[in-house]
Amino acid sequence: MSTVVAIKDKDKVWMGSDSFATTESGERRPIVANKIVKNGKYLLGVIGSIRGSQLLSPHYFKPPTNVLDFPLKVIDIFKDNGCLTITDTTVYEQSCNVLIGFKGNLYELMIDFQLNEIPQYSAIGSGSLFAFGSLHSTQGTSLTPYERIMKALEAAACFDTGTGAPFLVHSI
Repeated sequence: MSTVVAIKDKDKVWMGSDSFATTESGERRPIVANKIVKNGKYLLGVIGSIRGSQLLSPHYFKPPTNVLDFPLKVIDIFKDNGCLTITDTTVYEQSCNVLIGFKGNLYELMIDFQLNEIPQYSAIGSGSLFAFGSLHSTQGTSLTPYERIMKALEAAACFDTGTGAPFLVHSI
């Protein structure tokens, strides 16, 4: 349970996350949960399994030069490290969703590895609906991307028990 939000602004992508780590039953864990990872030219926001964000860190993962190759590279590293669910029909599902900032563009890698370009902003995780509402209501205002992200995360934390401060914001 987490919330990660991202905004595309001119030639930059801004991304923010909460810092809670919880079990599937909602129990909070006292760990450092790095949900945003900078890896080369990529800014990655991850919800779901903390192991997913660990595997996408520069220590383990060499990202592709073309974002369209990202899903296959993630399948490889997750398969090699036990972070994939494989169904009877050999459908792969990862244990996390990923927002991707790359060269001023924003993408979402969904659990079935479809890669979608996002035109303006997105939110993933248990508090995403509240964050989406905030991002929509602040669009076209004089708020900076940082301020919009903070408001979206505050809204998510107010209504979602799996989202909480401190909030972290990065850009690439």
